[in-house]
Amino acid sequence: MVSCPRAPGVTQVPGGEGCQTQNVRTRAVALAVLLLASGCGVNVETDKPVVTSSVVTSTGVVSNTTVPTTTAEGLASTVASTVSDASTTTAPPATKVASKADDWIADLLADLQISDTAPQADYERADWGSGWSDNDSDCINTRHEVLALESLIQAEMDSSGCKVIGGQWFAAFTGIYVHDPGALDVDHFVPLANAHASGGWAWSPADKRDYYNDLSDSQHLIAVTASANRSKGSRGPDEWKPPESSYWCQYAYSWAHIKVRWGLTATSSEANALRTMLEGCDGLPEITTPPQPVVTVTTAALTTIAPDAPANPGNSKNCGDFPNYAQAKAWYDTYFPYYGDLARLDGDNDGEPCESLPGGP
Repeated sequence: MVSCPRAPGVTQVPGGEGCQTQNVRTRAVALAVLLLASGCGVNVETDKPVVTSSVVTSTGVVSNTTVPTTTAEGLASTVASTVSDASTTTAPPATKVASKADDWIADLLADLQISDTAPQADYERADWGSGWSDNDSDCINTRHEVLALESLIQAEMDSSGCKVIGGQWFAAFTGIYVHDPGALDVDHFVPLANAHASGGWAWSPADKRDYYNDLSDSQHLIAVTASANRSKGSRGPDEWKPPESSYWCQYAYSWAHIKVRWGLTATSSEANALRTMLEGCDGLPEITTPPQPVVTVTTAALTTIAPDAPANPGNSKNCGDFPNYAQAKAWYDTYFPYYGDLARLDGDNDGEPCESLPGGP
């Protein structure tokens, strides 16, 4: 073993094979720091610990990893092992990261207020208005506005131009096509009684009437079969879902959208049902786009209109335009041979129009 002189800054080399000064040690530390700064593959954090939280996996495991602070004081003694370790790549644990496509569900439901408290007033349907209104004064009330808007073909109006009497609709709750407007109800997507229980009980009468007849949102009112509307009643998605399960995604989206838009609350069970339905979506639903209309093509023999045939009057009459059966029958017989029952005066197709008029058979 070599004997080192007693001098400031002089120390024994480990193993007793020589002497070193403090300057040598300092240069070693400085060299290690320079190596790190020049990007030699050493990954060291120098200030605060970094906390990495993994995303909750499908198995419900959450891991939190804290990387401790590494200082220059201990760097010289660990640099060799650190550089050695840096050459080894360790794959991070596999986790199921939520895709951005799922974010819209969280965003939608984040705006939905949850409340399981009971309303502070009893529900009275009359508080929400006397019925369908005609806000634009065009003689077509809200029900018929919806029917005209949702018809897959040009809606047929009565002689007054105020009521829809024909068209074709896709009833989304049941997944069927309907041709008779009388078989349809115009449904409040979020029913009045449900809106009342969800905070609407505190609204002003004007706000309640606006909700009743809201045409500004195409999702708010929807034409559905009368039977489906009766089955639904005022129940939420935790208690009732459309029979047509392929519509559940859109149903949950529209329900949540309307509640958020009107500042209505949802119960805990309602919110859970909405989440379950939304998680079955293939992606963010868009505003409902009705399917293409079903077109029925009828092949008929070519009909030649006689030169002396009267001009086609179109659907310009109804039974109320005639004072008695005889006049209705005369009008019907004038045009029926050429154009058929174009005014639909013969409801039962027995060749006798407007049978309820005075003098009818």
